Amino acid sequence: MSGQRNLTGFSPKALAWRAFFETSAVISDRMEKRLFSTTGLRLSDYNVLLLLAESEGYQLRMGELAERMVFSPSRLSYQVKALQTRGLLTRFTDPNDRRGMTAQLTEEGVAVFEEARAVHGQHIKQLFHPALDDEQAAVLQQICGQIQETVANAEAAETEQ
Repeated sequence: MSGQRNLTGFSPKALAWRAFFETSAVISDRMEKRLFSTTGLRLSDYNVLLLLAESEGYQLRMGELAERMVFSPSRLSYQVKALQTRGLLTRFTDPNDRRGMTAQLTEEGVAVFEEARAVHGQHIKQLFHPALDDEQAAVLQQICGQIQETVANAEAAETEQ
């Protein structure tokens, strides 16, 4: 068989999907490699630390953390245990609801996150910022918001059925 075939399609939306999917994979791969080589953190580790760092008291209930990470509770539990082993966070029974667990950054976790944030921010400025002007960035943010809303609406419709 000679030549390549495009099995995704040639419509503007099919081409946009392919570009979005492939670009997301490439940027995630490069960002992960750079972050890991300089800090020992994976992007998912960084995101857990980011969400905790942005939360009041540097803590979130595990269920909320899983929802915001778009992780299954078991996957998040594994990741949190690994970060806990490294001394970056602790887990404890939620005092308001003894059935739930809460994750909280440790002092070391805050320090590691701050170091990683600076490094990661530099990587974003090198790999992402040069590709967009401010107007394009605003449009991309709007499009991503629309996609997230479409996904949420589709999931809501599925649960109603």
